[in-house]
Amino acid sequence: MIVDARVAPEQVMAYAVEGRLTKHALASLLTARVRRRFLSACGVIELKYTEACRALGDPCLASGCSAEGERCLQPLVLAGNDYHRDCGREWALLFADSANRDPSWRVTASTFEI
Repeated sequence: MIVDARVAPEQVMAYAVEGRLTKHALASLLTARVRRRFLSACGVIELKYTEACRALGDPCLASGCSAEGERCLQPLVLAGNDYHRDCGREWALLFADSANRDPSWRVTASTFEI
């Protein structure tokens, strides 16, 4: 489904909490002022997934975990929609306040395929 430029904010928030939009797509709908806060919140989520993966003691590489102290893509790929839902929930908290929405968010959202 292609999002229409007349989409309601609540519709986009529903898509986000369902994990149907990427972190990049969601960030593009926020003002620059709050975008950093959203990306930082996603960073915390990414570290949570990375640390949970590391705690399993089964690294992707024979030499051990290459992301020691950093975020790793592999656990995010394995988490799939769970990761997108987690970021979507953080984003929806910010997007609910109309002052945090980029002025052209509807135009940007109309380029998304959901």
